[in-house]
Amino acid sequence: MYATGLRGPSSILPILTDVFHWWAAQMRALVRSGAAAPDRRPDALIVVVAHLASPQPDGVLLMRKGGVESRLQPIAEAGGRPPAAARLPVLLRLPPGMVLTRDVVLPLAAARDLETVLAFEMNRLTPFAAEELIWGVSGVTPNRGLEKLSLRLSIVLRSQVDPVLAALGRRSLMPQGIETEGGTIPLAAAGGRRQRLPRNLWGWTCGLLAIACVILPFLRQQAALDAADRVIAAHASSARLGEALRRQIAISNASRGAIAQARRSGDALLVLAELTDALPDGTWLNDLSLRAGDLTLDGQSDNAAKLISLLAAVPDLHGPSFTAAVTRSSDNRTDQFSLHVMVGE
Repeated sequence: MYATGLRGPSSILPILTDVFHWWAAQMRALVRSGAAAPDRRPDALIVVVAHLASPQPDGVLLMRKGGVESRLQPIAEAGGRPPAAARLPVLLRLPPGMVLTRDVVLPLAAARDLETVLAFEMNRLTPFAAEELIWGVSGVTPNRGLEKLSLRLSIVLRSQVDPVLAALGRRSLMPQGIETEGGTIPLAAAGGRRQRLPRNLWGWTCGLLAIACVILPFLRQQAALDAADRVIAAHASSARLGEALRRQIAISNASRGAIAQARRSGDALLVLAELTDALPDGTWLNDLSLRAGDLTLDGQSDNAAKLISLLAAVPDLHGPSFTAAVTRSSDNRTDQFSLHVMVGE
C-alpha cells in the first residue's frame, strides 16, 4: 500500500495559524503607516524647483490644501497662478542641499534685536556675509536659567536664488518665502536685510579722514596763494604790501617743505591705521598732531595706564610716554591723558 501524502486536519491547523498571524501583522503595519500625522503646514501654492542647471527653473507646481499636496502642472507650462490656487500664497521649495541649517546659541539679551545681532554675527556663524545670504530663523527657545537663546538658522545663497526668483517673476509666480523643513524663510524680510550698512564702515570713515588730513593742508595753502595773487593784483602800486605778500608766499613755501619733511618722518595714513588697531574700545582722541616724527595724542580712556604698553607694541611707534599727569574727568568715568610717541623706523 502506498501513502497518499495528504495530512489530516490536526497537521494543517498549525500552518493555518502561522499564516493568520503573519497576515494580521502585515495589516497592523499598513494601518500604522496609513495613520501618520497629517501635514499641518498652511495651504499654499508650492513652486518645487528640481534643479537650476537650465536658464529656466525646472520643476512643478504643487497645491497644498488641508495638509494634502497635489500636482498641478510643470513650471514651464505655467503662465501665472492656476485658478484652483488663485488665493493661495506662493512658496518656493528648492532642491535638496541648497538650504543649509545650523543650530545657534546666543546670549539671551540678543532676543531684543535678534535680526540685527544675527546680521552682524553672520561672518562668524557662516562662511558668508549677511549681504550674500537669504536667511531666517526657527525654533527660537529662550533659557532664562542659563541666560541663553537657542535657535535654528537657515541660509540660502542669494546668488543661487536670485535667477530663480527673476524667472518666476516673469511667469507671475513671485514666491513670498522659501519653504524649509523647519519653517519658511520670508523673502520680503530677507530682501530688506540687504540694505544694512557694511560692517567695515568705521574703517572706511577713518581712511577718508586720513586722506582729508593729508590733502587739507595743500588745499589751504593753494587757497592762501590764490588769495595772495588777488591782493597783489588789487594793490600792485603798494610796494610795502607787495613785500609783505612775498614774505607770506615764502612762509607758505616753507610750510610746504615742513609738511613734506613731516610725511618723510611718518606716513600719516599708516600711523592713523596703526592707532586705530592699537587703541582699545573706550578710548577716543580729542587731538592728534604729527610733526617731524613727533606724534602727540590728547584724549580720554577707560584705562589710560595700559595705553603705554599697547602703543609700545606697535612696530613703527617708539618711546610712548605721558607728557602730563593723567587726571580723571569731571564725571569721574574716564582718564584724561596726553601722550608723546616717536614715529619712524
